Amino acid sequence: MSDHTQRRRKTILKFLFPFYPIKIFSSTKLMLALALMFALRLLMQVISIPIPGFVLNFSFAYLPVMLIGWYFGPIYGFVCGAICDTMCYLIFPGGLWYWMYAIQEPIIGLIAGLFASWCIYRQSKPKINIGVDIAIQQVVYLVFAAACYTIIVLWLTNGNLYASQVDIIYRWLSLSLITAFFILIEAYTFYNVFTNSLNKQKNITFIYTLVLVALVTLVFSFMLGPISTVSYLEYLNGTPPDNWVKYGAVYYLIPRIVVQSIKTPLEAALLTSLVLVIDPVINRMKANVNNRWE
Repeated sequence: MSDHTQRRRKTILKFLFPFYPIKIFSSTKLMLALALMFALRLLMQVISIPIPGFVLNFSFAYLPVMLIGWYFGPIYGFVCGAICDTMCYLIFPGGLWYWMYAIQEPIIGLIAGLFASWCIYRQSKPKINIGVDIAIQQVVYLVFAAACYTIIVLWLTNGNLYASQVDIIYRWLSLSLITAFFILIEAYTFYNVFTNSLNKQKNITFIYTLVLVALVTLVFSFMLGPISTVSYLEYLNGTPPDNWVKYGAVYYLIPRIVVQSIKTPLEAALLTSLVLVIDPVINRMKANVNNRWE
């Protein structure tokens, strides 16, 4: 195997596994850190605040899963996300198991690991051009905004663009609120980037933690949230709600957009702060582990 091939192989392996997999289990401190993140996930499930009258709650339950993926990589993030979801289902039973809900935490752990690995790669560059990271962030926003608008339009009209007047109102109200959500996120992004313009390392961390939180919100709250909620009710009852468009829009999507517009900046700020605090601790642990990738 040539040196170039070996370097490429090591780069890919380190991208997927920040730690050589088995080495995590040989470090008491790393195992303790992982256990604390699991415990935090269970705690977040307990302090989740339901919103009366709607199918949603105010919670930072996914935050620990993001941290697991961020520090232990996408593969561990996926596996641990599945374990977290299973533990919460067994300890806090609140309905029947449903696959559209069960896949959320594993995918969030996977995505968090991928963003973290890319963030570390960008921070390792000798010369950091923050414009590249902002451009990547904007491309992610643009792609998923387009997907979000398309799915919501088709879903709220059941594929019929010439729907009833009431459904058209739901459609435009939902799209207007999502547009307001994007404006808020963009304002929050550029305010923080310019406020911390001299600290490029911190800026890169903020950019990728924010895009991670925003992406999770877009995919699981706005794009798949109403669909999975209605599908779950159909799974429970054998038939969808009488007016499933109204149910998904009024009782889930529209209030969810309002709640997420408040929650997403808070969650991004909290995740960024936790990453900046935990980074030195994990780096010291990593320095004491004999990583075979090196």
